[in-house]
Amino acid sequence: MALEIRPATQSDANAMARLLNEIISIGGSTAYRQPFDTQGIMDTFVSPKRGISCFVAVKGSQLLGFQALEWADPDWPGEEPLPPGWALIATYVDPHAHKQGVGRALFAQTAAAAKGAGVGFIDATIRKENTGGQAYYQGVGFRDYKADAETVSKVYAPA
Repeated sequence: MALEIRPATQSDANAMARLLNEIISIGGSTAYRQPFDTQGIMDTFVSPKRGISCFVAVKGSQLLGFQALEWADPDWPGEEPLPPGWALIATYVDPHAHKQGVGRALFAQTAAAAKGAGVGFIDATIRKENTGGQAYYQGVGFRDYKADAETVSKVYAPA
């Protein structure tokens, strides 16, 4: 059965929550610490205020991953806000489906959505201990642009 990449819908939110909650419980690869319910998935990934896209990877009836892209918050109160035209990406792949092309297939759709939306740069900020996540983003064309004690930030310019 082939891998299908399509826009996420409300009917995917429960499976997305299960997948992300498994990743959170394993630890070490996401900044999220608290589990998500269906509404949290909708608000954070599927239809956030600054959302650009959210794609799911499905094989048969199994959700193998999802990737969300949203505009950077122009009112970010934290350190080092991103400039206008920047977007943030988040990728979650079932731990049992790593190295099967799920992330690459998701990113092909996300990159096209970013280009269509006029995104200048995409930021991927990854925990330092998440070496698999760092390798994934590097492999799809992101390059390091900053780091701190806990994270590495990579950037991609949709062409």
